[in-house]
Order: sequence, then structure tokens, then C-alpha cells
Amino acid sequence: MNLYVVEFSDPAGHLIDVSFTLASPTAKQTVSMPAWIPGSYMIREFAKNITALSAEQGGRTIAATKLDKATWLLDCDASAPVTIRYRVYAWDRSVRTNYFDQSRGFVNPAALCLRDDAAPNANCTLTVIAPRFAEGADWKCATSMTPVSVDAHGFGDYRAADYDELIDHPLECAAFDEFSFDAGGVTHRFVISGRHRGDLERLKADSQKICQAHIDLFADADAAGVPARAPFDRYVFQLHVVDEGYGGLEHRASTALICPRNNLPVKGDATISEGYLELLGLISHEYFHAWNVKRIKPAAFIPYDTSRENYTRLLWLFEGFTSYYDELMLVRAGLITQGDYLRLISRHLTQLLRTPGRATQSIAESSFDAWTKYYRQDENSPNAIVSYYLKGGLIALLLDLKLRSETEHTLDDVMRGLWREFGKTGVGVPEDVFERFERYTGAQLCEFEADFVKGTREPDWASVFAKFGIEYQQRASINAGDRGGVASGTQELHLRQLGIVLSESGDARLRYVISDSAAHRAGLCAGDVLVALDGLRATRPMLAKHLARFSEGDRMAVHYFRQDVLCSTELSVGRAPLDAVSLRVIQPMTEIGAFRQQQWLGR
Repeated sequence: MNLYVVEFSDPAGHLIDVSFTLASPTAKQTVSMPAWIPGSYMIREFAKNITALSAEQGGRTIAATKLDKATWLLDCDASAPVTIRYRVYAWDRSVRTNYFDQSRGFVNPAALCLRDDAAPNANCTLTVIAPRFAEGADWKCATSMTPVSVDAHGFGDYRAADYDELIDHPLECAAFDEFSFDAGGVTHRFVISGRHRGDLERLKADSQKICQAHIDLFADADAAGVPARAPFDRYVFQLHVVDEGYGGLEHRASTALICPRNNLPVKGDATISEGYLELLGLISHEYFHAWNVKRIKPAAFIPYDTSRENYTRLLWLFEGFTSYYDELMLVRAGLITQGDYLRLISRHLTQLLRTPGRATQSIAESSFDAWTKYYRQDENSPNAIVSYYLKGGLIALLLDLKLRSETEHTLDDVMRGLWREFGKTGVGVPEDVFERFERYTGAQLCEFEADFVKGTREPDWASVFAKFGIEYQQRASINAGDRGGVASGTQELHLRQLGIVLSESGDARLRYVISDSAAHRAGLCAGDVLVALDGLRATRPMLAKHLARFSEGDRMAVHYFRQDVLCSTELSVGRAPLDAVSLRVIQPMTEIGAFRQQQWLGR
């Protein structure tokens, strides 16, 4: 058995001390740190955060020689246990690594715990020591790892069957708020760290509905008469609320979440704000991952090799399908209306229309290249790549509507089939997954796969939605804030219409220039800083007012800095692109359209 002891030592220096004892080392033992964390497909080099490392055996110090960026060779023999002591710098507020200060300690074991390279399948014990500094007196520890001997605050000993399980249970340590609820016969613990004034009773009720809806989706995959049950013995939501930030990372029986504190529901307000809707979608997305990617997973991930990239062309299935179901489940759980859902789909279709890279990169290619392209985007990314989250979710929608209109099956049947064949057996999903889709549904899907997954063909969305009594309209965006949906307001010229996206703050610096746009044809590039339009100073607050004086066909003198050189060009204002989508229910609706719509979006 391998023993890890974790101590929150220096909150001001953000340093966590770790002691790692190998009970049965080999001669010339090696240990290593993962380079990435499952669920976030980018090499992150966690070993860079180790600030000091030493080792001892039998009461004497032994050499620990670094062999590469993440591996150490121990000058030991197999006669006695070896203990390695090291410090980890923890100052990343994301859900992917570690964070530690006086207010909170968050641990991802994949970014903290060294791996026993000789025995990765050995049992592991993790001891979490309660903070000894004054601000940590009220801290509690929340994790889905199996407890062995813990105190009332959750500090103490936990166990994992092997290293793979050890790194799949993050720890949230803070003076957090919490509540619990039951779904699928399992207790779900929800902890919230960070300052807030949210309505936790409402969050509890809504989270319970979301979880039960997901469990019910897979219930038909179980034996008749057996109540729907979650595929774990416990589940923990670890939500950290901040000023700005958003994200989530799935684990086998928990999820780490981060969102703005103002996304929490407000007491006394029964409406769903944009922020709260975003939070509910995040909760739904990460919870669905408990089935899709944590248990139904690509063969390329069995087992995970956290020392290097693990390539698959199926992330559109594991992230895209999850992105489809995260909001669909909010409808099924009765938390949003069908109109709300159509507005969300309109926004996703609009976002895709504004991504020229959709015509360049397929979602299969996007999945394979996630390691180097999606997670490492640059100024040309909108023109060269497409998100397997965004387009994958819309292809899931397209496939679901195709199955619903042409067969007696739905995408739910596909997910339950994947659960029966792969999730419940632990077998990895092969890359030729469409053969399974055809078997589950009886549909012929070779052309669909070639066109929309391996290819970049544009779907005929208008005819697809018409079968469900929904009108698809593609129109010009009316202003810079237009995200799609039914248009409201007066049409006005804006920078995106010219092919320009500015950096988020500071001067009028171009973040992106869209291919084949007016800005592209005028020779403008990412990084250029606008200084004047038509001879008038181009400050960020004044840009909209300047643009309001131009119309289609006008020519505009543009002065800008490229690095430290003042340049000029002339830009021709063209016709506004049809880059916004609105969806609305057709009235009067046909009987078959109403039936299909109810079967799709009804509770």
C-alpha cells in the first residue's frame, strides 16, 4: 500500500507539503507526476509546481535524480519502505490543478500526488491533515473518495483502490456552505466555497431535479422493475464562487465547478437569470459526464496514460453529446420552457455561423487535434478550427432530430445502448462508433457520419426544424450584442460585420480578423491597434458612434498601429453577413409537427 500525507503548510506562500511512502519499492524505483488531468485535453506539466523534493530509506537520505521533466529515479533497494517529501506550489484558481491560501485549499490529486511507476495498481491511502493556521480553524474537507477514518470536519484518512482512482477524487477544503439531497437512491453533497448571498434552497431543489432527470434517462437500460439508480455510491458537487470565472471538470463521483457568485439564484426571485441558467447548464453538463466519458469512455482512454497525449477522434461524442444533453435536461426537468430552450439553440447556431473554421476542420479532426489546437488557440483559431463542444452538440441535435423523424428511435436509445455495452462493462468505445449507432437504432448513418462528423457539410437546418413545427431563420445581426434569437432593435453597423473582434480590454486592439471579411480584404491583422476611423480618433467608447455614420457601399479610411509603425488602409463596407439565427414555433402547427415537438421537448 502507498501512503500520501497532505498538509496545508504555508497559506501565504501557497505551498502544500506532501509525504509519499512506498511500502514495497523496487530497486532503482521511479516515481512520476502526470502531465495532464483526464477531462482537460492539454499537456499542463504539473511537475513544474514541485519546488523541492527529497527521499529517505531506512533512516538515511537517498538520491532522487530527475530523469526528465516529470520523473525521478530513487537510489534505493527493495529492503524497506521509501518516503519522498516534496512541496507543491498551489496558486491556480481553475478546476484543473491546486489552489491554496488562507481562505481555501483545493486539491486535484493528479496535480499533487506522485505515481508509483512500479505499482500503479497498488492500494493508496490519502491522509489529509487539518489546517494548523488560525484562518483554517473552521475548514471542512469534502471529497467523494472513500473515507476510512475521518473527523467531524472530514479530515483524516481516505482510501483508493489504485492510483487511477486516487487522482479522480478532488478535495475541497474551506469553511464552505453545503446541503445534501437524494437522487437515484444516492446521497448528493453540494458544497459552496467563496462569499455569496445565493438562495441555496432553490439551488438544492433545482440540482436534485437535474440529477434525477439524468438518472432517469439511463433507467431503461436496467432490468425491468428495478428503480433507477446512479452508478456511484455517493456524489459531491464542489462549487467555488468567484468574481469572474467559469468552468467545470468531471470526475467519477464528483465534479469541480467555478462560476461568478452573481450566477447563484437570488432569494425571493423566482425567475431564471442568464447567470443562473448558465450555472444550471454547467451542473447538468458535468453530471452527465458521470456516464458519458467517466464510464462510457473511448478505448484510447483505457487505461489513461497521463504522461502523454491520449488521442481519439471521439471527443465530439463525449463532450458534444454532453453539451446537447446539458440544456435539454433542463427542459425535461421542468426548469426552463421550450421557448427558453429554442433561444439557447439559436445562440449555439449563431455562434457556429460566426466560426469560419467550421468549413475547414471536421469535428473528428477537432477531437484528434484538441491537444494542440482547441486548448492552445491563437489569433487565427476562429478561421482554422471548430469546437467539438459547440458543433458536437449541434450534430447531436441533428442526429436526434433525424432519428426522431425517420425511425422509432431517438438519441436516448443511442446513449442507453452505449451505457449497456460499454459503460456497465468497462469496455472502451471503439473509434468506429457509428456501427453501434446503426445497431441501436436500425438507421443507415454512413452518409451522416461522412458528411457531418468526418466532413464539413452544412446541414439544411430549415428543413430539419420544419419537421418539428419550428421555423429556422438566418438573418444579419442587428448590433454587436446580438447573440441570436428573435431580433429586436434597429439595425446598425458594428465591428463584427466588418470582420473584426476586439480584445476584451484596453485599447482598440484587434483580437481576431475573420477570413474573407472587409477587414481581411483591407489588410488588417490580429494585433493591429485602431487609432482613427475616417480621420476621427478610434477610442473604444467612440467606435460604435463612428460606425453608425456608415452604410453598405461606403468606404472608410482606417489608421492603425502595427507594432510601432503607423499604417493606413481603406475599408469597404459590404453587405451584412447572415450570421444570426432565430428559431420560433410555427403557427398553426401541423399535427405531426406538434407530435414530434412534444416527444422531443415534452417532459
